[in-house]
Amino acid sequence: MSELADNVGDMRFLHTSDWHLGRGFHGYSLRAEQKEMLDTVCRTVQEQQVDVVLISGDVYDRALPPEWAVTALEDCLTRLVALGAKVIITSGNHDSAARLGFARGLMASSGVHIRSSLEDAWQPIELADETGPVLVYGVPYLEPQLYAAQLGCARANHTAVMEAVIGRIREDLNQRDDDGARVILMAHLFAAKGTASDSERNIGVDAPAGESPEHHEDSIGGLSVVPLETFDGFDAVALGHLHGRQQLNASVRYSGSPLTYSFSESEQAKGAWLLDTSTEEGISATALDWRIGRPVKKLRGDIAEVLADETLTQWADAYVQVRLTDPQRPERAHQRIKEAYPYLAVFSYEGAGRVRSSSTYSHKVESASNDVDTVAAFLEHVRDRRADTDEVELISQAFQEVRAGEAA
Repeated sequence: MSELADNVGDMRFLHTSDWHLGRGFHGYSLRAEQKEMLDTVCRTVQEQQVDVVLISGDVYDRALPPEWAVTALEDCLTRLVALGAKVIITSGNHDSAARLGFARGLMASSGVHIRSSLEDAWQPIELADETGPVLVYGVPYLEPQLYAAQLGCARANHTAVMEAVIGRIREDLNQRDDDGARVILMAHLFAAKGTASDSERNIGVDAPAGESPEHHEDSIGGLSVVPLETFDGFDAVALGHLHGRQQLNASVRYSGSPLTYSFSESEQAKGAWLLDTSTEEGISATALDWRIGRPVKKLRGDIAEVLADETLTQWADAYVQVRLTDPQRPERAHQRIKEAYPYLAVFSYEGAGRVRSSSTYSHKVESASNDVDTVAAFLEHVRDRRADTDEVELISQAFQEVRAGEAA
């Protein structure tokens, strides 16, 4: 990345979001990976001579983060300030705005600016490069049911709230004499044309992984998708909430989460954006690719394919989702997969045997001529594998012993 570090005279921003400090992955701790992520952010700031770090919401994964996550964030912010960077943070829907914003007045004097209240949204952080002023408006996540009335919105939805807030921002801009100011907007929301994944908490948009819903007024969900036209006129819009890095138009971008937080994100680009001010181009953007932590992989096939040497060599140390497709469920399937893949996160069997077993179980029970056949049918149903000869013999022997005991 060092070849990009040439921003003399301009101001360089690092756009990131959705750190989700304190989050795990299917029961596995991500503490080490998240510390690596924070190290990557600090190293990037140093190597790329970043002036300002933008964190567009969901710094934490929950309102009450674990103590280590709070300590890790403090350490990261201290390092960033020591490197000479300013930091601008907006609260996301996973954060507690009040807790994240604690001591924000004191922190601002050190160059860490936290935007966590409604009034913060139209009060910019005022910066400047050699060309002139650069204004950054940080809009925290605003739950429509809580803020629509304060903003005078006729309807409580994300589109109405965001349009009202941006109206206030435009009023602030109109009152300034900085006609040549470059303006950056930060926000945490679902913008039209953005692609969803399974790991984002629903904020009114019912969007399956991989889909890009559009704004429409036929439903509440459609009004939760903010149209891109809302952001017209800003030089750069640095969004958070969606976990895949993506560019929606010339100025609107999601940085995505630096880490992979679900299997639906396994093919997403992960990293951040470098934003550079320039007299000719306004604000230009360069994508940064980060590969942090353990890889994540979805494996599907029969057990021989999943346990093949070539597959194991590549993915044995990854967090894996395994879906077996064998005609019958292999014996000790889960144990064998777990032994080969110590970071197995999700296991399922979806082979033909499962379908056949589910569809014919009641018929087999009804047509069973004896107790042994009934138990064998039950075993096939719950295991997705027929009882073998030894098991049938064992079942038969058990019935014989029970009958002998009853007779005695």
